[in-house]
Amino acid sequence: MGSLVFGIVLLVIGLVVRASSKGLGSTGGKVAGTVVSLVSVGLMVFGVVTLLGSSVKVIDAGSVGVQHAFGKVSAAPLLPGVRFVPPWSEVERYSTREEQFPVAREEAEQMAALSSEQMAMQVDVAVRWQIDPQQAPRIFIEIGGEEQIHAVVLNAIRNGVRDGMAQFSINEIAQRSRVAEAMRAEVDSALVTTPRAGGESFRIATITAFFLRNLQPPEQVVNAINAKIAQEQQIQTEKHRVEVARLQSEQQRLLNQTLTPEALMKQYLEVLHDMRTSNNLVVLVPTEGGSPLLDLNALRRNVRQGNQ
Repeated sequence: MGSLVFGIVLLVIGLVVRASSKGLGSTGGKVAGTVVSLVSVGLMVFGVVTLLGSSVKVIDAGSVGVQHAFGKVSAAPLLPGVRFVPPWSEVERYSTREEQFPVAREEAEQMAALSSEQMAMQVDVAVRWQIDPQQAPRIFIEIGGEEQIHAVVLNAIRNGVRDGMAQFSINEIAQRSRVAEAMRAEVDSALVTTPRAGGESFRIATITAFFLRNLQPPEQVVNAINAKIAQEQQIQTEKHRVEVARLQSEQQRLLNQTLTPEALMKQYLEVLHDMRTSNNLVVLVPTEGGSPLLDLNALRRNVRQGNQ
């Protein structure tokens, strides 16, 4: 609007100067009249260029424009490119790129939320979202500029996280994927609004990604969970020890059942069979208690050592 006023002022000044140049040419000489006439033409040309410049709007890539003037908003968004609008119109620009919460290099926000048992939880989430360019005129009418959109999205995230957490008990917080999906659905629904003057509802922004980064229960609950896990591990360890003892007892029982005199004799005879190729001289001496072996080579060595 400022360039429009400036252009009109330049045109008016140019016309006034041109009108005065005619009178000056007739009374003060042709040279002075020509100079003033050239100045007036220059002012008018500059005014026209200014007016034309105020009619040309460049919408950058990744953004959308909304044309409005005198309380009226155009229903057609201005997409990226060179756009011509009436010189008295203004253009509100919005980013259509993905935005993220929290903003880069900002500290994560710990949100307080209650479980279904009304136990306080600390939740940390990250969200990516963007607006629909076709909804930009309605967003401008109902919400306002970029700053107001960011505030609305932030409130929707906080509200959705709390409503999603309220659907789960403290025992279900380990199901992170279900909790995250419920929170995302609540945030997404909170971004749909109905115009104050009535009409069809529309979406302020769309959630493109939702990340549940941390879900911290109260300290007493953490201690109780850790104690329960330690107790379960101890029970598993005791069960393992009992199972090992049972297997060892079973193994010993089977061993006692299989080590019969017949089995021992069979193994004894197998050893004798393997020793038939040995260089040692072995004598079999049957007795009532069994069949011991007498190693004559070892006996001779012992006798020789005793004689020496």
